[in-house]
Amino acid sequence: MNDSTVSETPLELLIRIEHVSRQAGHKLPEKLETKPLWRGIAFFVDQWRLLAPLEAISDVVECGAVTAVPRTKQWLRGVANVRGTLYSITDLACFLGRPPMASATDGKLLVLNDKELRSAILVNDVYGLKSFDEGQHVADYASLGADMRRYVSRAFKEDDQIWAVFDVHRLISADAFLEVEWRAST
Repeated sequence: MNDSTVSETPLELLIRIEHVSRQAGHKLPEKLETKPLWRGIAFFVDQWRLLAPLEAISDVVECGAVTAVPRTKQWLRGVANVRGTLYSITDLACFLGRPPMASATDGKLLVLNDKELRSAILVNDVYGLKSFDEGQHVADYASLGADMRRYVSRAFKEDDQIWAVFDVHRLISADAFLEVEWRAST
């Protein structure tokens, strides 16, 4: 150490360190451009890769015991207690015309965020949170099939895979979803 640094006050030392650091440091970019991202919960139903808007789902849980409800359509698996509240459980694949899941306990439940309708959809698996920028938006998702497309609001492409945004509001407002009673053919 030289004599000039020994007589420095702590404040002078800090000022000198700041000055040296600023001269040696790299400047940060003045403005970062950020693109707005679309975020949702990624899940799988049959062979489809789907996304649900974050605000449409209130919870994601393992599917526990489901109690069957007599005289209902096959896709209504029954009711289940989820965190102290009773929810109707819809096998989404079966509702969309695919074979039903072999066992409800093999799937996950997406609890729909709707104050009037206490319902959850049974899906094969939940991938987690995914984000997409508008550059990944695709207009053509005809490969999904008509039954699925009626509930899709948009789609994104990532690594040659189509991720369709499942419109939960369209589902819960569809007459077919609300008509759960099974009627025998006469």
